[in-house]
Amino acid sequence: MKIIKIIQNSLILFIVLYQWSLFRNSVTAFSAEIAGTITSQNRELTTVSIKPDDVVIYKKDIVVSSDELKKQTTDTEEFKTIEKHPGNKQEILNLEIVNNYVKEGRKFEARNILSDIFINKKIPEKQKVIKDTLDKLNEELIFSLAPSADATIYNVQPGDILAKIAKKFNTNYELIMRINGKSSSKLNVGEKLKILTGKMKILVDKSDFTLTLIHNDHYVKQYRICIGKDNKTPEGTFEVKNKMKEPAWYSPQGGVFPYGHKENILGTRWIGFKDKPNLVGFGIHGTTLPESIGTASSNGCVRMLNSDVEELYDFVTLDTEIIIQG
Repeated sequence: MKIIKIIQNSLILFIVLYQWSLFRNSVTAFSAEIAGTITSQNRELTTVSIKPDDVVIYKKDIVVSSDELKKQTTDTEEFKTIEKHPGNKQEILNLEIVNNYVKEGRKFEARNILSDIFINKKIPEKQKVIKDTLDKLNEELIFSLAPSADATIYNVQPGDILAKIAKKFNTNYELIMRINGKSSSKLNVGEKLKILTGKMKILVDKSDFTLTLIHNDHYVKQYRICIGKDNKTPEGTFEVKNKMKEPAWYSPQGGVFPYGHKENILGTRWIGFKDKPNLVGFGIHGTTLPESIGTASSNGCVRMLNSDVEELYDFVTLDTEIIIQG
C-alpha cells in the first residue's frame, strides 16, 4: 500500500509539472507575439515620420507630406490656371440690342444706348466705330427734318419770326435754320419747323483733344480741338457768358485786333465762359491756325476749326454748361 501511495504522488507531481511547463511556454509565445506586433507598428510609424517643418496634408484619411504631394502632382497631371476673359458682356449685349433697334427703325433708342457706351468709353477699342454709327444716326435724329423724341414740330403762325420762335423754345434761330435747311429767315404761315427741345451741354476732354456736344445727356457730335500749352486750360464746370460772331481779339500782350486782322487768331466765332476767381477770359473759339488742332499750344482757350465752331455756336445758349476734364 505504501508503494502504491508513493507511485500515485509521483504521478500527480509529474502532471502538475507538465501543466506548468505548458502554461509557461504559452505565456512566452504570447509575449513574443505582442513584442512582434509592437515592433511592426513602430516600423510602420517610422515609414510615415514627418519632419517638424514639413506641411502635413490629410488626403482621404492618408497622411502625406507636402513633398510627397508635390511629387504625386508632378508624376500625374499639373494644375492648370483658369484663363479669365475680361469682357464687356453687358456692352456687347447692348450692341446687339442696338443692331436690332436699327433694323426695327427704333433709331432714337439705338442712339441713346450707343451714346452712353461712347461717352463713358465702355468699349474703348470700338470708340471710332460707335462714333461713326452715332454720327449717321444723328444725321436723321438731329440734322434733318425727320421727327425725333428730342424735338417738336412747330406750325408757323401769322406774325411769327424766327427770333420769337427761338426765344419761346430757349434755342437759337440759327439752329432752327440749320436743322430745317433754311438759307433765309423768311417764314410762311403754316410752315412746319423741327425744333430741338431740352438742354445742351459741352464736354471737353483734354486727354484726347476732343469736345463733345451733348443734348439731353445724349451724344450729338464730337469735334477735334486744341487746348492750352503747359496745362493752361482749366478743369472744372463753367457756363457760357457771351457769344460773338467775327470777334475782335484782345491780346494778353496788349492791343486790340479786329476780326480779319492778321494778328487776330480767334477765327469766326467766340463762346466766352463766365469768370471764376483767378480764371478770367477763357472761352471756345475758332482759329486762323488749323494746324494747331490736336495739340496743346493755345494760351488756355479751346480752339476749334472755324467750320466746327460755327456749328457748335448755333447749338449753344447762354445757360449752356461746359465741363472740362483732364
